[in-house]
Amino acid sequence: MNRTLHKYFASAALALAAPVLSAQALIAYWDFNDEAVHDPLVNTPLSFAANAGSQAAAASLDTVLATTASPHTYGIRAEGTTVNDIVNEPPVAGNAFSFTRGERSNGATLTVSFDASSVNLPVELSFAINRIHANGVSQYQASYSTDGGDTFVDLGGSVDITQGVWEAHTLDFGTVLSGAADARVRLTFSGGNQVWSTDHRTNVDNVALIAIPEPRLYAALFGLLALGFAVWRRRR
Repeated sequence: MNRTLHKYFASAALALAAPVLSAQALIAYWDFNDEAVHDPLVNTPLSFAANAGSQAAAASLDTVLATTASPHTYGIRAEGTTVNDIVNEPPVAGNAFSFTRGERSNGATLTVSFDASSVNLPVELSFAINRIHANGVSQYQASYSTDGGDTFVDLGGSVDITQGVWEAHTLDFGTVLSGAADARVRLTFSGGNQVWSTDHRTNVDNVALIAIPEPRLYAALFGLLALGFAVWRRRR
């Protein structure tokens, strides 16, 4: 096989590999470790810039309570985890975001906003979550928006939050967000009981937004690389 054809296979393999490798880059990540601990907690809307990822400078994570009346209900606490820490090496527990006072956090939302106009692959949102106390919020409903938050569409049904253990949850949004310049994914919390204690809380940490390569891209890449290897062996 001539040298020109050999170069063609090499170039084709690199061209196919590029989108697969770039697709694995983290879009945005929040571990809250650089945030100041709230003492006391707050009721007002909060916004956090991402601390890692290709859109770290543009993506945001926002939290809003259903009510802003007293008592103070949520904020950053020094109660983080290494679960789902995909950035730090070694993993760092650090801080977490905490929804407290049980039913006072019912209806609270956590929303991730980013630019999906050039994201043409399936998107996943993963995070660590722990219902510290039995009265903390015990469920969340995931939803998404492609119009800047004017309308949200539910992603499946509500998800239960396990008490007393940190777990990694992963939500697959597929390609529904592709092309949206102001894409948003939202968690709305419910199931909290009683209001008097900040011990009645549920914590969230290590929120990661990732574009996931489709399996067919890997299959095509490996197939082309195998063909290129066969060509190389034949030329030796």
